[in-house]
Amino acid sequence: MNLTSYQKLARHYKEYIDTSMRNIEEKLNPTVTEDEELVRRATFFVRNGAVSISNYSLSENRVDFVIRDVTNIEVKYLPMVDLIHCPCQMQKPCRHIVAAVFYLYQQNFSLSDWVSNWKSNSEHLQLSLLSNERNPKNWDLIIDNFFRKFISSYPPTSFYLLEFAIHDLEAQVRKSRPFEREWQPIFDVYVKLGILQRAWFYFNEYAETNMRNRVYQFLTNYTEDLDESLSQLAAKPRMFAADPFYDRMMEIIRSFYYEEEGLIYYRKHIYLAFWDALVTDKATRMQEVKHLQELTIEEDGLMLNMVLPYFYLTLSMIDELLEAAENMDRNQLLEWVEVSEKALHASNKDLVNELSRKLLPHISYYLTEVIQHPAKVMLIRRLQILFNQVDLTTEELEKLYLSFGLYGIQAYSGLLIEQKRYKEWMALHQATNSSLEYTESCGLAVVREEAPEVLLPLYHHYAMRYIQEKNRYSYKQAVRVWKKMKQVAKKANEIDYWNAYVESVREKYRRLRALQQEIEKGNLPL
Repeated sequence: MNLTSYQKLARHYKEYIDTSMRNIEEKLNPTVTEDEELVRRATFFVRNGAVSISNYSLSENRVDFVIRDVTNIEVKYLPMVDLIHCPCQMQKPCRHIVAAVFYLYQQNFSLSDWVSNWKSNSEHLQLSLLSNERNPKNWDLIIDNFFRKFISSYPPTSFYLLEFAIHDLEAQVRKSRPFEREWQPIFDVYVKLGILQRAWFYFNEYAETNMRNRVYQFLTNYTEDLDESLSQLAAKPRMFAADPFYDRMMEIIRSFYYEEEGLIYYRKHIYLAFWDALVTDKATRMQEVKHLQELTIEEDGLMLNMVLPYFYLTLSMIDELLEAAENMDRNQLLEWVEVSEKALHASNKDLVNELSRKLLPHISYYLTEVIQHPAKVMLIRRLQILFNQVDLTTEELEKLYLSFGLYGIQAYSGLLIEQKRYKEWMALHQATNSSLEYTESCGLAVVREEAPEVLLPLYHHYAMRYIQEKNRYSYKQAVRVWKKMKQVAKKANEIDYWNAYVESVREKYRRLRALQQEIEKGNLPL
């Protein structure tokens, strides 16, 4: 091909080359050192004859290039679909891809003019003026530009790519962090909130796929980092010049909670975290209370005004709080647990007692119908810690442990032992089919010492379970249990009962030769 042919080729694909150039312009930022260096290197390749067309396929609409770098790099360009392949390991678009598009572009246009315009782009200049013109609008502009760039560079075709893009985005935006120490915590929180808000659409999309748990883990880690940044910001004196940024963040956070969709518990957590850290004056909180009291928006069966108890507590509106607790929606038990925990941290034990008792009627329903494992286990542990600080009656404690189901056996066992209700302890473990090892962790040693006679039916129960399996290993295990039963019978002075029991077992299972042999070896009679 001669030069005229290259010009015709470039004119033929002009529309598609222009699209490729626009994409390059969107993905590369002249204020980022790495991007500026990439464009400079690509331009150097074109101007110094290091780019050449090796093949052109009209049927495939494909142009092949050879780029002379440290080694020759072969680039394949499909202009009609804006698809360019380069085998190098560099981040895309790499300098070879950009050089190939530049080569075709310059056949009919001035590459120097394009580079000059790219560098003088007014929007990018605004970013560079951040340190001199500090205001929320400029910070939003910073986040917007970098977010568009990274989402286009790493299209979130998988959640892993989205994670990578967000981590990389945070690292790049951090380069625009103010030099003054007093401004840095504000910037960190502002950026984390801005990225979260812009990426929320993608989190919701992937939360509906098999990546759900990965999304939850990412958001859990991200909110923990945000909580830490908020704590650092709350510990700093508030500057008058920072008021517009605080106002803008609270504007964003209210929109985030009330207007975004999906992943409601993460939105609620972040919303309350910002109120805790950034808003301390009573008047502003009272305005939010009035708004919430009039709010009727529902999402996934939950009312968005479920955060009202938090405001009642922080504003010491105790009557309103207790009235709301009396009429709580049982689907919102978790919110009330969190409010009770906050009251506990505030050392308001009387209030914790009142609130906790109002939780009791709803715990069983919430654990069986609403919350799923493993979150159920975590909630039960929180409830145990909470109710350990509350003076409950025996009846209330029983109701609490029974509502835990299998997860409450250990705690209920402790209550029964404390009250010396040993027969009920035995009946509980027999009814729930607890393993012998589990009963050890539930106080078996205490019962064996205090009331050994009540354990005889329980050991019999375990031995019969092994015999039903009908194999020699199980028979050995049954004999092991009987040896423990023998010790208990001796301690309870039930020797005659024990010997009669052994004879009845031998008679009942006289046809199980292997079992008879194990009983003989076990030397069971007293």
